[in-house]
Amino acid sequence: MTANAAPASTTASSRFKTWAGHLLRVGIGAVVVGYLIKSGALKPALLWTAIHQHPLLYASAFLIYLIPLQVCSWARWYWFLRAAKVPITLGASIRLHLTGLFFNGFLPGGTGGDIAKGWYLLKGRGKTESAAALGTMVADRVTGMFGLIGLAAVANLVNMDLWSSSPTLFVQAVFILCVAAAVSLLTATFLSPWSFKRIPKAVPASEILAPETPRGFMAEFGLALASFRKYPVPFLGGIGLSVGVHLFLILIYALCAGALDVSLPFRLHAYVAPTLTFANGIPISPAGLGVGEAAGKLLYTAVGATHGQAEIPALVHSIGLIIALLAAPAYLLKKK
Repeated sequence: MTANAAPASTTASSRFKTWAGHLLRVGIGAVVVGYLIKSGALKPALLWTAIHQHPLLYASAFLIYLIPLQVCSWARWYWFLRAAKVPITLGASIRLHLTGLFFNGFLPGGTGGDIAKGWYLLKGRGKTESAAALGTMVADRVTGMFGLIGLAAVANLVNMDLWSSSPTLFVQAVFILCVAAAVSLLTATFLSPWSFKRIPKAVPASEILAPETPRGFMAEFGLALASFRKYPVPFLGGIGLSVGVHLFLILIYALCAGALDVSLPFRLHAYVAPTLTFANGIPISPAGLGVGEAAGKLLYTAVGATHGQAEIPALVHSIGLIIALLAAPAYLLKKK
């Protein structure tokens, strides 16, 4: 055994803790789903009835999730990869996107797929390439969040009549609008021509790519992020694509509601769906299973739905799970 090799007991203990954590999160999701079923808030029979009686609506939601939503999501990241000059083929970027999609279906929250995708993206790259590649992951995650928050803020302003008379929804609306204001300020500050101590200066691409100046990883990472200040179009375009992704997701919620014979205006789905996306992103259970259904029960009841409140996000979850399984070959058949 070499001096740097970890003891077998330490490795085994680390693996046990990792798997124990995964099992705990799966258990939490199962407990929440079980509670919702036992309390009558979630009715599994309704899910099959919805798919059986309205197959066209369910199929439409499935295809929107599979094609335009995924294309917009992949295109946003690929745009960042090209802007940061990360050497990667079109096919490899698609494979990594599908790998992240596969892991998103089974890991807690909405970041598990990003971690897996980032691991394979950085594998075998040098310091400069790794920093630039990591910068694209951060930009992709940030613009995705900014697009979601912006859309949620607009939906809250359009539906002021809802939260002005409900203390619960009022607190939610104030929180989202405050976050949206903070995000707008951060975006304007980041893209401004002025320099701040905590924000990397906007530098020309020639300096970012200059190989003769030795720099540490964090310096390389800072310069990679700084490139988006010098050329803000990809960053702002990424936010625009993120808005498109979440508009497609709202349409999916509306179609799933229609499959359950829940009649609500599109603007109400636009009000509820962004908050459900936030709830699904909390790293408690795999893909937010159980958490999204519980949040759906609360929010869809608040906006006037009389049935199917938990089943709407459950149908959306079923689509996400099927598509995650369809993406499995991108990971399972990849070259080592």
